[in-house]
Amino acid sequence: MKARQAEIIAERTFEGVESIHGVAFDGQAVWFAHGDRGDLMSAEPESGRVLRRLKAPASAGVAFDGRHLWVVGGGRIRKIDPASGAAVGEVPGFDATPVSGLAWADGALYAGIYRERKILKIDPERGAVLRTLVSDRLVTGVTWTDGDLWHGVMCEAEGAPSELRRVDPRSGEVLDRLALPESVRLSGVEADASGRLWCGDPATGRLRAVKKPRKAV
Repeated sequence: MKARQAEIIAERTFEGVESIHGVAFDGQAVWFAHGDRGDLMSAEPESGRVLRRLKAPASAGVAFDGRHLWVVGGGRIRKIDPASGAAVGEVPGFDATPVSGLAWADGALYAGIYRERKILKIDPERGAVLRTLVSDRLVTGVTWTDGDLWHGVMCEAEGAPSELRRVDPRSGEVLDRLALPESVRLSGVEADASGRLWCGDPATGRLRAVKKPRKAV
């Protein structure tokens, strides 16, 4: 399947932010992990105005389950109170060191495993892997939107542009591909309620919104 060109419809920058890792959306604000120490920040998507800054181990994927943030940091996936930044739980017995992206859907976590080119469906209560999807590219961010599973793939080290891909959540078959400009690196990915896919850039600290295409009927 040939990739179409992604339509970038917004771009945000934040003072002091030089890299963005995981990205999540809580219904009103976009959350993202940034920096070498892995802080959490939330911003208003329309204006880019910063709303919250939290000190929490956050070095890769971020997801929102409707109440809490799930954050990858220090080899663990922690459950974080978004009001205080305090950890209130974690996924037991799961080594999150290779996790690059995180999403929440139907009571489960979906974790992008960068170098292994996989997406794992994880039981957050037991840490058990419930399903494994395989990709042919380096997997970065992961998100669910309108019943569809999307993930990012990275441009660097493979000689191909970064992409956003819609895949079959049971087989991993690629159903749609959106290519980003050649210079754009892609980390976290998260859909909002307005038909946008927010994409973090680990090299520049920019947060870009890509228009989510309509599915063919």
